[in-house]
Amino acid sequence: MTSTAYPELPDFVALWERYNGMTPGQQAELRRAEKPNDLTLKPTLYRLLPGIQPRDQYLRIAFLLPWFAHQSNATSFSDQCAKAKVNEARLFQVARSSEPLDMIQLRRLAMQIKPQVDWSHFGKTIWFWGSGTKRELIETYYLSQYAAKGTPA
Repeated sequence: MTSTAYPELPDFVALWERYNGMTPGQQAELRRAEKPNDLTLKPTLYRLLPGIQPRDQYLRIAFLLPWFAHQSNATSFSDQCAKAKVNEARLFQVARSSEPLDMIQLRRLAMQIKPQVDWSHFGKTIWFWGSGTKRELIETYYLSQYAAKGTPA
């Protein structure tokens, strides 16, 4: 029997710390992936996830790790997009796209605004990525915009 048991939820902060402790060359290998599935042919993925057979959730996390720095109690990614005045069309592009284009678009947004997220929360969003989390991304973006303007939601 191989070691392919999946924990309920991984420790996303520990994954980010493991990524952050990698050599610059290993980090670059993850950054150069064009889409999440490309990571399956990169040795660094298996160093990041020792003893774990990567499934789609892990691939999404590994694909985004290089672009989302960790900061405990950071504001949500949507809040940061609103504060950075990201065009709403870009968020809708993420929400309306299917895999892998949604992850590619999300990564492009991160490259633009260089967010700092709390991986203990953001990791869950990416782990359970789907129509519900995409909707939450949009809703939080709009709520943040109107809260910043002092307009009642």
